[in-house]
Amino acid sequence: MPKPLSDLKSIRLRGVRQNNLKNIDVDIPLGKYIAVTGLSGAGKSSLVFETIHAEGQRRYVETFSAYTRQFLDLLEKPDLDEAENVRPSIAIEQRNTIKTSRSTVGTMTELNDFFKVWFSHVATLFDPVTGEEIHDDNPKTIWEKSLKRWPSQTVVIAFEIHRPEKLDWVEMFQSVKAQGYSRFITESGIFHRLDDNKAIKALSCKKDKVAYVVQDRMRLETKHLGRFLEAAETALEFGQGELVLFNSKPTLLDRFSSGLHSTKSGKRFRPASPPMFSFNSPIGACPECRGFGRVIEIDYRLALPDQKLSISDGVVRPFEGQVYGESKKDLERACRRLKISTKTPFNQLPKKHQNIVINGEPQFRKKHESEDWDGNSWYGVKGFFDWLEKKTYKMHVRIFLSRFRAYIKCPHCDGTRLQPEALCWLWNSYRLPDLYELPIKQLYEIVSNYKEPTQPTVNHRQSDIAFEAILSRLRYLNHVGLGYLTLNRPARTLSGGEVERVTLTSCLGTSLVDTLFVLDEPSVGLHARDIDRLIQIVRTLTDSGNTVVIVEHDDAMILAADHILEIGPEPGAKGGHVVFEGNSSELLTCSKSITGNYFSGKRSIE
Repeated sequence: MPKPLSDLKSIRLRGVRQNNLKNIDVDIPLGKYIAVTGLSGAGKSSLVFETIHAEGQRRYVETFSAYTRQFLDLLEKPDLDEAENVRPSIAIEQRNTIKTSRSTVGTMTELNDFFKVWFSHVATLFDPVTGEEIHDDNPKTIWEKSLKRWPSQTVVIAFEIHRPEKLDWVEMFQSVKAQGYSRFITESGIFHRLDDNKAIKALSCKKDKVAYVVQDRMRLETKHLGRFLEAAETALEFGQGELVLFNSKPTLLDRFSSGLHSTKSGKRFRPASPPMFSFNSPIGACPECRGFGRVIEIDYRLALPDQKLSISDGVVRPFEGQVYGESKKDLERACRRLKISTKTPFNQLPKKHQNIVINGEPQFRKKHESEDWDGNSWYGVKGFFDWLEKKTYKMHVRIFLSRFRAYIKCPHCDGTRLQPEALCWLWNSYRLPDLYELPIKQLYEIVSNYKEPTQPTVNHRQSDIAFEAILSRLRYLNHVGLGYLTLNRPARTLSGGEVERVTLTSCLGTSLVDTLFVLDEPSVGLHARDIDRLIQIVRTLTDSGNTVVIVEHDDAMILAADHILEIGPEPGAKGGHVVFEGNSSELLTCSKSITGNYFSGKRSIE
């Protein structure tokens, strides 16, 4: 016989005996916000996490095949007689179990994934050498820019050619003339005909390496649009993606290029794509640190820990002792030869002398004599470690070096984790790692002011979806009181409460429905003004058809719940009973409830 509809509106647990629970029967309303309270050790976690969550997860996992289940961690079956209507469960506990250094707030919330999609659509490329903005031009965009800048002016469309080293200009221009061209422009800005042998020979004597072949000449008027587009397309083809525009004098007006190519530095760039902005992708990760943002190298602060000591007193710690004591004698001999004081504290030596001690003499660094040192130049503390690096096949050398190594910010990417090309793309003067370094509250204010372009790109829909997700998740992070965090904050440095709230915002962003969420005191560490925001977020989950069960002690969080359970009356063996079950108004009038007596003022903390 099918169950009545009323029975399907709650999770029914019968005969729960998990840990210290005393064979209790509990009904959890579905689609509501339920607070479970009571003294510590009374059995709250046994009910919420080890019974409700464990049963929900176990039933969900059982829907997978036996092959799939072998790869999943299974919770123990709780000790109870009957459980009905249990939903798939997600537990958000107040623990930080993250160990990997790749995980950040941005990766936990999936904001990094949305940012790399959005940024690849809205960012603009700038040449890192000249700072100029680089566009992917085509004949139509060249026409639009030219008509706007030089309307009704006569322009000359040309393309650049370079003379090969083993070919003179006479032979070069013969080849160009054979293709139907008749004029060219020199680097100095003079028109010549291709049959002017005298001018060509003079050009060869000057050893000019560049000339400009004239493709067409016309007035910039709308009636010449078709002619301009045809000439520009041919010039881009023969100019290997570059077009040069002159006026009638001829004076250079501007250079254009198809593809992401700098006409000034000559550097070519790849089109922006989401993997380019991901430090977890080999396409976007810095090749030196492999996307970690740090590298392990010799830390000279460990090699010279007390710089108040002199060279004679042992400022260079690796040189102290019998194993590498000979290097200290080498240093003292070099100091006598170079007139560097060995009695003066190291931090009082001139910067020039400090540099010689650490980096060695210039002539040694130039010759790279670390293997065959002849004693005529000082190799420096750096040269000493470079020599040891070649001996790391020996165990004792590796152990010795480990004492002086430390993680430092990657000098190649400056800790941004991305490869150099990704750092050439900017949005509102911000690189993507710059946005990750901003506090979430400030980042939300900046990003929310973004306005869509009047002429959307082909893939603007992808950008819109990513942008909406970015705003939504940043807003949720602000609401749960995490506006002070940054997206590049390593996840392993977060507190348990911060991890719980970050995970909660991730769940909100996934738009799950008909799911059971169990939380462990999410209000811990929150300022009182942020409690209301947290309650609003919990309400957002329940309004979407989810059920939220929270183990809580905060009065505002408990009284805001739709349904309250109190487990007690005392901790340990004297607990495990349902002391109270109902709404907040009933809680305040229940004489058996310790929580209700304190909330109503009948009892107080002395």
